[in-house]
Amino acid sequence: MKVSEFLNNTQSPFVLGAFFSRYVIEKGFIQTISQYKSTKFLDDSIYKSSLPLYLDALNYQSSDRIWEYKSKTSFQIVLENDLDLNNDRFYKLLLRKIMLSPFFIGEILDDDKKEFIRGFFEIRGSVDTSRPYLSQDYFYNSELELKRLRLLIDNFNIPEEAFNINFRELQSQFVSGENRRNTQFRINLFWYIKNIGLINEYKAKIIKEVYGINYKRNIDEIFYFECEEPSFTKAMINERLGFYLNTIYGKNLSNYEIDKIRKDLEFEEEKNDKFKRDVNIVKFMRIYAPDICAGCNDIYNIKDRSFLTRQNRYYTEIHHCISVGKDKELDVLKNLVKLCPTCHRALGKGSSSAEYQKELIKRILNSNQQNLEFAKIIFASDDINILVEKIQENLK
Repeated sequence: MKVSEFLNNTQSPFVLGAFFSRYVIEKGFIQTISQYKSTKFLDDSIYKSSLPLYLDALNYQSSDRIWEYKSKTSFQIVLENDLDLNNDRFYKLLLRKIMLSPFFIGEILDDDKKEFIRGFFEIRGSVDTSRPYLSQDYFYNSELELKRLRLLIDNFNIPEEAFNINFRELQSQFVSGENRRNTQFRINLFWYIKNIGLINEYKAKIIKEVYGINYKRNIDEIFYFECEEPSFTKAMINERLGFYLNTIYGKNLSNYEIDKIRKDLEFEEEKNDKFKRDVNIVKFMRIYAPDICAGCNDIYNIKDRSFLTRQNRYYTEIHHCISVGKDKELDVLKNLVKLCPTCHRALGKGSSSAEYQKELIKRILNSNQQNLEFAKIIFASDDINILVEKIQENLK
């Protein structure tokens, strides 16, 4: 197919999503590519047998047999670049085609928008087996990459809280040069498989094996999962994108500068690359929550327990009401609270008497409704005395 025909003729939302997600221009052709790798969680024979089935699925979703093998494990749509378009010009024409498509202006997440999202995410997205995301590498070599993310976030009726960006330039392996992996754009896996579904049965089997969730194929050959809607904390994608643009993107940072940013963000990373605390929710809490100590505000004036910073704000420390340890489910905004330095230190394991710690915890729960409601869910009790006991017992 020629590019001129592609732009002038009607294309399925799935194909538009695929090209919008990623395209490559070289040697007189424009192509979008899909590939996926085998996993240790399934037998290799299942992977090999899935490849021709996935090619059929790609063409079925595209309403035309325009996908073909690029290699034994990758697939492509190839357009002849008869208009001699460069990267910027093709992007503008593709964006115009998408924005003029009937599905784009819809106010609900209908089937056409779901098709576009599958084309955008699934052809390059991989199932994260350590945390629930469908992740895809992004290559920030032009402003167009960032514009794609912005358009998807703003116009496709997906909860902002479902999105996440993992700027790997700040990870220790990137800093050391051991593994300079690309930044990732991610979407909550549970939301995605419940509301958007997958076309690739191999990926569906990975999710079933890793997360223990069953799936069903509907009449449109989409695999949907029987899972609960995820509960989200406040959306952080805008803050993450803003931080990336202002601090990292295009800065050509030295190892020293990267290391300094990591320290400024209190960017902690375990050597086993498993659970990492989300420094962005701490940053959000520090900026937007009132400078009040939830532990002693009813007894002391904050000026008697703290000091003014250069930003003319009283210094407070961010505390996980239920000690987080290595449990990523507790590292959420609803579990954070601001404390003065004295109260925060008192809540370290063994730092003060058990009775005093319980008094502090009760005052925190009584003064901070979101902490109280979160504790009720975690410990499955409405009895505040039981909650106080449990929280005190789990102090780190």
